[in-house]
Amino acid sequence: MNSCDSGPTDSRPVIVLGAGDHAVVVISSLQRLGVKILGAISLDSPGEAEVLGVPVIGSDKEISTWGPTDIMLVNGIGMVAAGQSNRHRSAGKMRKLGFEFRTIVDPTAVTASQVILAEGAQILAGAVVQPRASIGKDSIVNTGTRIDHDCEIGMECHICPGVTLTGGVKVGRGTMIGAGTTVIPGITIGADSLIAAGSVVFVDVPPESHFIQRRETTS
Repeated sequence: MNSCDSGPTDSRPVIVLGAGDHAVVVISSLQRLGVKILGAISLDSPGEAEVLGVPVIGSDKEISTWGPTDIMLVNGIGMVAAGQSNRHRSAGKMRKLGFEFRTIVDPTAVTASQVILAEGAQILAGAVVQPRASIGKDSIVNTGTRIDHDCEIGMECHICPGVTLTGGVKVGRGTMIGAGTTVIPGITIGADSLIAAGSVVFVDVPPESHFIQRRETTS
C-alpha cells in the first residue's frame, strides 16, 4: 500500500528513455502498474528490437512525434558512477522541451505516510520508504532498498539494490551508494560522492568523495 506525496503519475502513456539494463527494470515496474508504454528510445547504436515486449522505436528524435501534453517520459538510463551525466543530461534536454517525467512506485514497494517523492523519482521492486523520508527529483531507490524514517535523498542520486539507510541519513545530489551498503543513523553524505558496494558508513562523507569501508569478516 502506498500513501505519499508524489510527482506526476497521471494517465498519459509513457516513452522510456533508454533500452538497456535499467530500462528493463523500470519497464517491468511500469508493466506491473498497468501503465501504457508506447516504446523505448535507444540512445546507443541499434540493438534489440524490443525490451520485455516494448518496441524500441529509435532515437530521442522520435519523441518529437508527440507533444508534452500527449505523453510522459520515464528515465530508463542507468547510473553506474557518481555524477555520471548521460542520465541527467538527457532528462534536462527533455524538460527544456516541456516534457514531464513520471514518478514510479512499484506495486511491490512500500511507501509510508508523509513520504515526499519528487518528479521522476523511482521506487523499484521490493523497496521500503518509511515515514517523513524525501526522495529527490530523478533519484533511483533500487530493488530491495530500505530508506528509514526522516532520510533526505537529494536529486539525481542512485541508491543501489539492497542498501539500508537507517534513520535521518542525508544524501547529497548526484551521489551513488553501492549495492548492499549500510549507513548508520544521522550520517550526511555529500554531493557527487561514490560509496563502494558493501560498505558500512559510520562517519560523515564530504562532497565528491570515494568511500570504501568493508564489513569485517571472521574466518
